[in-house]
Amino acid sequence: MEYPVIPRPGTNPEKDAWIANFYTENHLAYEVFPQEVASPEQLRFIVFLEDEPYYYPCSDRTFHTIIDKKGGEFLVLSYMKIWERLEPLVRSVVDNTYKRRFLLTLLKIKFRHETASLVMLPSRLEKRLLQIFVRVSDIDRPLASVKEKQNGRIYDIIKSEAFNKAFNARKGLEIEDGTSLDEINFRINMLQLRRLLGLTSHSEIWTGTRNLKEKDLTAMMDCRLNGRGWQWFQDTLKDWSLAKTRHYLLWMGVSAGSILLDLAMIRILIRMGIKVILVVKKAFYYESVTMADVLEDPFLQEFLYDAEIITNPQITKNALIDRLKSDKMLFVISDGTQERFNPLLMSVTFARAFKEADAVVNRSDVDGPCLLKTRFSFTRDILVITNDRPGEIELRVKRRHPRVIRFSEADLRAKAEALIYHLKMEKQRGKTIMFYSAIVGSIPQELETAKKILKVFINYLRQKQEGVVVINPAEHFEPGMDADYIMYMWEILQRSGLIDIWRFQTVEDIEKAFELMGHKVPPEWVGKDATYSTGCTKEMQIALEVQREHPEMQIIGPPWEKFLRRKEYGVGKLYDRALGDV
Repeated sequence: MEYPVIPRPGTNPEKDAWIANFYTENHLAYEVFPQEVASPEQLRFIVFLEDEPYYYPCSDRTFHTIIDKKGGEFLVLSYMKIWERLEPLVRSVVDNTYKRRFLLTLLKIKFRHETASLVMLPSRLEKRLLQIFVRVSDIDRPLASVKEKQNGRIYDIIKSEAFNKAFNARKGLEIEDGTSLDEINFRINMLQLRRLLGLTSHSEIWTGTRNLKEKDLTAMMDCRLNGRGWQWFQDTLKDWSLAKTRHYLLWMGVSAGSILLDLAMIRILIRMGIKVILVVKKAFYYESVTMADVLEDPFLQEFLYDAEIITNPQITKNALIDRLKSDKMLFVISDGTQERFNPLLMSVTFARAFKEADAVVNRSDVDGPCLLKTRFSFTRDILVITNDRPGEIELRVKRRHPRVIRFSEADLRAKAEALIYHLKMEKQRGKTIMFYSAIVGSIPQELETAKKILKVFINYLRQKQEGVVVINPAEHFEPGMDADYIMYMWEILQRSGLIDIWRFQTVEDIEKAFELMGHKVPPEWVGKDATYSTGCTKEMQIALEVQREHPEMQIIGPPWEKFLRRKEYGVGKLYDRALGDV
């Protein structure tokens, strides 16, 4: 069913108020919860918003049911499914009779309260109830013993001779005369991936106790793949195997039991030269694998023996790229949430990893509606793999929006190296190289004015100074670039050792620019200089480090001490966070 586009704010005050209420009640409004909800800039790492005024982490049907105030049976049934999943959990995990009755009563009160207005998203209701359950029950890792038992069951199967024979059987491998060894190797990898996928459709192999023989495993591995996703996946992997560049795959939605089969699939991808970023949950979410499971489950520890585990939820772009460029092939991060797929609440680290990935694989059955039954497009191709029934796997692809602009690490490095080559040629001609750091987007709604100031003042410097090449970063901005891209590219050049003079924008520079334009300095620009910009603050730190290696480089501008009030630019922003948020 096609749902109408939600009109932009400002046309219908009643509807605007109801939508605002929806976002605040679900704690998804960035303006109200800036410390918990992703900024629009961070959200754009994952979701292609273009001119969309809103993003909602649910299916179109769920959102419009709430916004159009037609909750009725559909929303009530969605709520009841959550309770039907939560109540058995509480009864199975909490042994103390008093605490169990207290917790169930408290959860019922909270359930009735949150669902009364029919504005709560089912996923957000579930998250809130789970948080109460975890806090009141005081259990660090609910279902830990169950999940470890399931992982242990798969561990024993994978290590068995029966599995080894079924997994490596020659049957099903098609080889024609003239088939190259590379092609044979690729077909072997695809056949083994398919066999592991087949096993993931039979949950009884990790929840049951049946002793599986070779013939049982062989039958389970022979699954039916529905949808167009499998062909897309094969074609994508073949293209990557032929390319000379390294590719990254984000693998998310993993659950206990099947996680070891997922890791076996990931090992095949690593064997093909693909680096994989495995995503787990921040906190307990039923059978989903969490970071605590990764750190404490002995079976996961063995299967992740060589993985780089990144626990920092707010890693910088440079730090993440440095990790990804290491010799490691497998990385583990948390998505920062305790619920189904929700980019509005995911961590900075997840958003940046999503942005660096070439494609995404999602293995969660509950994430499907948020990915497939929504009008939104994403910035990366997403392969959604779900289990329809034993012996059948559904593979569907959500293609990234065709207008997504991506700058890979190689692209940014190439741009920086092209500039470095140009500057080397200028230095050979006897020119002095000056890099000019200035406010670009630090004042909200003043981006265009900042660019004009830069252009006017740097033209003034070029006319005034003989034999000096002045680098204006704004002249190299390209559509689609955000602060992450820009800062990474310029740091490569800044550390090249080619800069003779690093000049930081002063109050006098800004006043001179407005004078040259024939204007008075407007209030929002009075007293501003490079110290007002977090980007410039980061660059001053780099400048001081470069100067230690190249003492001949001169730094001109406000003293370092005045930069100390700002430490980190907002994720993906071209303007800073408020001083109170730093």
